[in-house]
Amino acid sequence: MPWAIAAVIASIVSVGASVVGSKQAADAQEESNEIQSAQQKMNDVSSARRKVKEARVARARLMQSSDAFGTTGSSGEAGALSGLNTQLAGNLARQTGQANTANALSAVSQDLADKQFITGSIGAVAGVAQSIFTQKATAKAKVDAAKLAQGTPTE
Repeated sequence: MPWAIAAVIASIVSVGASVVGSKQAADAQEESNEIQSAQQKMNDVSSARRKVKEARVARARLMQSSDAFGTTGSSGEAGALSGLNTQLAGNLARQTGQANTANALSAVSQDLADKQFITGSIGAVAGVAQSIFTQKATAKAKVDAAKLAQGTPTE
């Protein structure tokens, strides 16, 4: 019987270690996701600034060209400026969409890690419970077999 108690204790200790390890892995995944998200935000801000700067340069060139050719205030200039603004807005919107997608994927990945942690913990506890019940049933079967061998009735 002492070996059964030792086996149960070993199972409980291993489950505890498994749960702690799984929790640490889930925490590391969450930290990794936060770091990636922060890096993505920095990249997005830098990219947006670059796109705005490029649009300003293009706008300044257009206005300088219009001034040089005497077409300042013309419909051509207005259309070209409008096109630049539309292009900039589209670029920024696409960048925002990509950032939102990356954030959503990160959140789903973290949710998956959390659920895997919970599922693993439940499975480990179920394994310990099964081990305990199996050992108890085995011990009872041995006792019953011994009683039968002695001719004593079992329960």
